[in-house]
Amino acid sequence: MSLDLEALQQRLLASFKQEADERLAILADELANWREAGASAEAIESLFREVHSLKGAARAVGLGPIEQLCHAWESLLGEVRHGTLELSAERLELCRYALDMVQQLHAGQPPGAEEQAHLLENLEAAAAGEAVQLPAQAQAAAAPVARNEPGTVRVATQRLDTLLFHSESLLQHRLEAQALARSLSEHVRVCEPQAGRRLLAGGALQQLREGMSTLPATSRDGLKALFDYLDWSQAQLDRLHFAAIQQAKAGKHLAQSLAQLSEELTEELQSTLLLAGSHLVEGLPAMVQDLARQAGKRVELQVRGANLQIDKRILDELRTPLTHLLRNALDHGLETPQQRLACGKPEVGLVQLELLQESADRFELSVRDDGRGLDLPQLKAKAVSAGLLSQEQADALSEAEAGKLVFSSGLTTSELITDLSGRGLGMAIVQEMVERLGGRIELESSPGQGCCFHLHLPLSLSTFRAVIVRNAERTFAVPALAVERCLRLPPEALKTLENRPSIVFQEQVLPVWSLAEVLGLSSPTRGEGDLTLLLLKVRGERFVLLVDELLGDQEITVKNLGKQLLRVRNLLGATLLGDGQLVPILHPGDLYRSALASNASALAQANQPRVAKRLQRLLIAEDSFTSRGLLKAILEAAGYQVATANDGLEAWNALKQAQFDLLVSDVEMPRMDGFTLTSRIRADRELLGLPVVLVTALSSAEDRARGLDAGANAYLVKSGFDQGSLLDAIRRLI
Repeated sequence: MSLDLEALQQRLLASFKQEADERLAILADELANWREAGASAEAIESLFREVHSLKGAARAVGLGPIEQLCHAWESLLGEVRHGTLELSAERLELCRYALDMVQQLHAGQPPGAEEQAHLLENLEAAAAGEAVQLPAQAQAAAAPVARNEPGTVRVATQRLDTLLFHSESLLQHRLEAQALARSLSEHVRVCEPQAGRRLLAGGALQQLREGMSTLPATSRDGLKALFDYLDWSQAQLDRLHFAAIQQAKAGKHLAQSLAQLSEELTEELQSTLLLAGSHLVEGLPAMVQDLARQAGKRVELQVRGANLQIDKRILDELRTPLTHLLRNALDHGLETPQQRLACGKPEVGLVQLELLQESADRFELSVRDDGRGLDLPQLKAKAVSAGLLSQEQADALSEAEAGKLVFSSGLTTSELITDLSGRGLGMAIVQEMVERLGGRIELESSPGQGCCFHLHLPLSLSTFRAVIVRNAERTFAVPALAVERCLRLPPEALKTLENRPSIVFQEQVLPVWSLAEVLGLSSPTRGEGDLTLLLLKVRGERFVLLVDELLGDQEITVKNLGKQLLRVRNLLGATLLGDGQLVPILHPGDLYRSALASNASALAQANQPRVAKRLQRLLIAEDSFTSRGLLKAILEAAGYQVATANDGLEAWNALKQAQFDLLVSDVEMPRMDGFTLTSRIRADRELLGLPVVLVTALSSAEDRARGLDAGANAYLVKSGFDQGSLLDAIRRLI
């Protein structure tokens, strides 16, 4: 069979395109900050290798112009690499121009032959140490294309999303199998008592059989038919009982297998969607330098924490907000070199991006600049002139409140609309996109020192932590990222201040709304007992929602509402709980806006004095499933409400998300041990007074002393443990 040379060439060109996209992206990022940060030997070596590899790839597919250009460029870098030449500003600009031309050739937009020849001559002259004449203006660089990590395969994200959707469908089948297994087990349980009853009734039936001969013939025949039916029914019952036992075992095995398969498949697919944060910043250094040149400014971009693993879909969604933030930093934040020198600052401005993991399921993206900061008086004046505030309202704003005006749509301090900024829409877009991802944004600004935006987001778009609540006979999920605290307060804590139901928490008056009224459901009917409250923080504002019951917090899988319901007020999406219940996920930002527009009269009327005994709530931190179950059973039997955590880190997150009266903790646990957990609690202002009981197998005097130093209130050894000592210690502490 003859070789199809044309088809082979097309495959080679397609392969070269992918490789060239990756290598050009690396080259653009490597060159971006060299002007300000200088070039290390490692950076020059990396650049040399990329140019050399690109030259070889171009030669393999017969792309002569790119090969020739890379060869001349490689010669110059080789001399710099060996220390024969210095990387002067002139030679650095020549490298930038070479990159521009390679990108143009690769994009199918080649410059003129004379221009290519002139660049080749300049590169060869520069490699020989001769002076060169740079072109007046380099052409704009082609947009860099994202590259793959070595050893990976490109797969369309849509396909991964489809597989993830199918894995979630498998989860539903798993839940159905578990329900079927429970139903079969219930059949077995119902049949088992009949066996005992048959033994008890066996003697009486035997006496009736023996006495049949004394009965008249008509009665004897009827009784015999009845006994035959009873014997047949008993045989059928035995057969069904045996079959139920076998099917219950098979159903349980099937449910367990589906559960394991579902969990492993979902975990693998979700981990497949995790990428290093470096993918978020690909191409940004080059973009920042290009924008800085357009604005007549000089800037150095520093990136930290780029190895943090984040859901690719979140990284994709963050590209637009991050671009807006960088544009604003360059246009509004950083001063020109002359202005910076006049203020006693370095000529080169600094923009820092940092990715930081906050907890097991959350991370922070911060964008910081050392520019002029926010001009709060100008922001207030713009808000007044735009009709967003009256002059009296603007004068009454605190600095923090005035800073939030930057997120108002259409409000800008720029006197000129440019391609960088000035339309007043960028920050409103940033806030909306962050909230749509289930996150929040915070702002810091210091006049003359700079500005920093903190974006707090979930690590995964498909799953994140949520607080599950019940209200008006409905169940809802609230993103834990927006929930600052879960509170239980006596009814007397609810006061009416300025015609608004409110509570006082941490010396701050916070408005309270009923979640049912905010969502337009039936008015709340408060029963006896304490108030269950969620303290939320949205756009820097704290407010409180009254709910009927707090069901706990858990990882949830997010499902969107479909193309027909792309944006529904108060809803982020939906999730399927472990029992198969479909639950709406609430949108914190929308909840706050809906709350401001709602009427709280019914809640104010519901604030009546009540007397009720509150069940005390305990948290168990124990990595052993058996020990955790035993402790939970003991404490629940004693009348406590009990929540559990699998290790110290999970317990810490639970303590920060909900209110507990006491912690019972093991010491030897993965991720965070009991001593570290106790020390962290004692260092936290809000948890400082929480009683801690350590229950552990460590019995040495040194371990006891370490527990005391960490701040534990009680130290119980498992070898000598009895439930009486545990309950007595708890009663003494709370």
